[in-house]
Amino acid sequence: MAELRDLVRGLAAEGRTVLMSSHVLSEVAQTVDRVIIVAGGALRYAGPLAELTAHGETLEAAFLRLTSAATTAPATGAVTPGRA
Repeated sequence: MAELRDLVRGLAAEGRTVLMSSHVLSEVAQTVDRVIIVAGGALRYAGPLAELTAHGETLEAAFLRLTSAATTAPATGAVTPGRA
């Protein structure tokens, strides 16, 4: 995992865009600068990881809050906290 993390960060440092999809949120939190969370076919968050976790909430806690059953229930419009 450390080698993969170094590779991804190295590519980003070269100015390349790296798209990463993972369910291992602890690794995501150590690797990425920006996060997109999609649940129930709707965008729930798109923006900087630092903004999502600014109030001491972990990425996992934010993910669970944003994808809870109440949040993902069918609605007329998606709730999109943060900025794209």
